[in-house]
Amino acid sequence: MAAALEQIPTWTEIRKDLQYRIVEQISDLVGSGTKTAGARRFFAWVAAAATEDAEWTKSYLANDDRDVDDLATIRRVHRCIASWTTALLETKKWKSTSVRAQRNHLLTAIDRLREIDENSFPLIDPRLMPLGAHKDSTGRRSLGELDWKEFENLDPSRRDATGIAILRAAALEIFKRYEKIYAFGQRILHEPAPTQNTARHDIRTLIEDEIASWSTHGYSQFSQSWGEEKSAVIVSLANPAVWQGLGLDIEFKTDQLQFTLVADLILSCIAPTYRLNQAIHTIFCCDTGWNRQPIQYLPAQPFAYRTDKEIFIGSNRVLASLKNRAGHVVHADPSNAELIRGLAATNFSSEWDDLSASLKVEKGDELFRLDLKSELLDLLQRYQAMQTLSRSWTNEKTKDLFFYALSQRAIGVQVADRDIGILMPADSPFKRPGVNFSAIRKSFLNSMSSAGLEPSFISEIAGHRSGNILQQHYIIGAQATRTYEEPARFWQGCIQEILLNDKIAFKLSIPDKNREWFRMFGVLTGITAACGLEQMELDGEVTDDYIFVPNQKNYIDLFLAHKGVKQQRYQVSQHRWEVQGEALLGIIKGYGRQLSGKQLGREYRTAARIANAKIKSGELTVPLMLEI
Repeated sequence: MAAALEQIPTWTEIRKDLQYRIVEQISDLVGSGTKTAGARRFFAWVAAAATEDAEWTKSYLANDDRDVDDLATIRRVHRCIASWTTALLETKKWKSTSVRAQRNHLLTAIDRLREIDENSFPLIDPRLMPLGAHKDSTGRRSLGELDWKEFENLDPSRRDATGIAILRAAALEIFKRYEKIYAFGQRILHEPAPTQNTARHDIRTLIEDEIASWSTHGYSQFSQSWGEEKSAVIVSLANPAVWQGLGLDIEFKTDQLQFTLVADLILSCIAPTYRLNQAIHTIFCCDTGWNRQPIQYLPAQPFAYRTDKEIFIGSNRVLASLKNRAGHVVHADPSNAELIRGLAATNFSSEWDDLSASLKVEKGDELFRLDLKSELLDLLQRYQAMQTLSRSWTNEKTKDLFFYALSQRAIGVQVADRDIGILMPADSPFKRPGVNFSAIRKSFLNSMSSAGLEPSFISEIAGHRSGNILQQHYIIGAQATRTYEEPARFWQGCIQEILLNDKIAFKLSIPDKNREWFRMFGVLTGITAACGLEQMELDGEVTDDYIFVPNQKNYIDLFLAHKGVKQQRYQVSQHRWEVQGEALLGIIKGYGRQLSGKQLGREYRTAARIANAKIKSGELTVPLMLEI
C-alpha cells in the first residue's frame, strides 16, 4: 500500500482501475500538471487500498444517482479524505505541510468539477478534516552541512563559501551557454545567409516561425502538432555537428538531439528559457542571499536609484515602500537612470537605510546595494538584452516581472518559480540532495558570520530582526564567541566591579587598573544606572558649550557628527551600537528636527554641501563619533 501512495500514477492507469464517469470527468478537467499529484494519489489510493473507506468511495463513484446534500454522505466523504491523508502521514514519506498541500490539490480539483456538475461531490470543508499538529519539519541545512567530495580535508569554516562558489560557477556556465545560443540565433536571423546552406536556412525558418507563433498566438509552435515536412526538418537538425558547423560554440552531451532539445535550442535563440532563468536566479541568490520568492518575482523595474559607485535594488514591496515614504522615482534601466551625487546621494542612502531598518520582515521584503562594477549587475543587463523580442509576449502573470521563461508547452510565457534543479543537467551540482535556495541563503549568511561581519549587518542582509533566529541559524564559530561570550564577560566584569568592595578585590588580586576600566564603562554603558546605584554628578554648571547656536560652523559640525555616526553603524559591535550609536543618532536627529521646525533647513543643507566639498578636497575628515 505504501508503494502505491509513493508513486504518482497517470490518469490512464487510474481510469483503467476506476472506470467511472466521475473519474473520467475529473481527469479531463485537471490534467496532469504539477499541482494534480494530490488528486491522482487520492484516486490511486481508492483503487488500491483494501480499507472500508476506500471501498465505500468506490461505491460512491459508481453511483451516478448520488445525493450530495445528504448529511450522512457529506460526513462520509470527509471521513474518506481524512483516511487518505492519515495513510499518507503514516508512510513517513511526506511532511504534514506536503500532505496538506496534496489535500488542497484534491479539494481544488473537486471544486472545479462541482462548477460543471454539482452532483459530483458535496461541498467539502477542510476544517472538518483537521490534520492536527505535526512537528515533523526540520530546518533547512546549509551547503556546508552536506556531504560533498569537494569538502574533503577542507576547513569547516570554508565549507559554506566553497559550496556557494561551486553552485555559482555551475550556474554561470549555464548562463553563458544560453547566451551563446541566443547570440547564435540573432546572427542566423540578421546576417546574410550563404547560398546552398540548407541547415542554416532550416534553422532560420524555424526561428522565424517561432517568432510568428509567439507574436500571433502567444505560445510556441512546438506546443502544437506539425506536419511531416517540419518533422523532417527537425530530424535533420538532430545532429549536434550541424549546429557546431554553423558556428554555435557549445558542447553537447549526446550525439543525437531529441525533438525537445531541438525545440529548446530554437526557443533559446529568441528569448530566455526555464533553465536560463534558474541559472540567473541561482547567481542572484549566491550574491545577495535573498529569499527565493523575491528573486523569482523581481519587478520589471527593480532599480531604485544609483550613485557614482552603486545601484540600489529592491523587491516589489520595498520599492512600493520607498515611493510611499519619499515619493522617489524608480528607474527601470541602471544605464539610463539619473545619476545622484553629493548631498542628494547621502539623503537617498539615509532614506534607504531607514527603510531597511523599519520594514516589516516578510519574505517579500528584500533590498541590496550593488556595486556598479559587480558581475551580477552586468549579468542582469545581459539577461535583459535577451528579452528584446519577448517582452511584448508577456501575459498578465509575467508582464510586471523582471524574470520570465518561454515554454515549449501551450502555456505561454511562464514564471520560473520552482526550486533549483528543475530541468537542470543531470550531472550538475544542482541535482545533489539538499541543494535549494534555502540552503544557499543559509550558507551565504553563515559565510558572512565566518568572515567576522557584525550581527547587526547580517541582520540587515537576512531581514531578521530577531536575535534568536540569528543566534540559532547564522551566527557561528568565532563570530558566535565575539557576539555572545565576549559581551557576557564584559557584563560580568562591570557587575563584579559594582558588587565587590575594596577588601574583597584586594584578596582576589584584581588590579586597580582593571577596576577603573570596568567602573568607567559601567557608567558609560548604563549598567551602573540599571543596577540602581547613584549616577556620577557633573562638577560645575552647564556652560555655553552645551547650547546649539545656529551658525554655519555648528551646522557643519552637526552634519559631520551625523555622517560620522552613520558611517560607523557596521564598524562597531551590535551591543556598542545599541548602547551608544542609537542614542547619539537620536540626539543628532533631534537637533535636525528642531532646525526644520524653525525653518532653518535651507541653511543646514547649504552648510552640508560645503562640508561635503571639504571632505572630498581633504580639508575635513569625518570624525569617529563612537571612539572612546
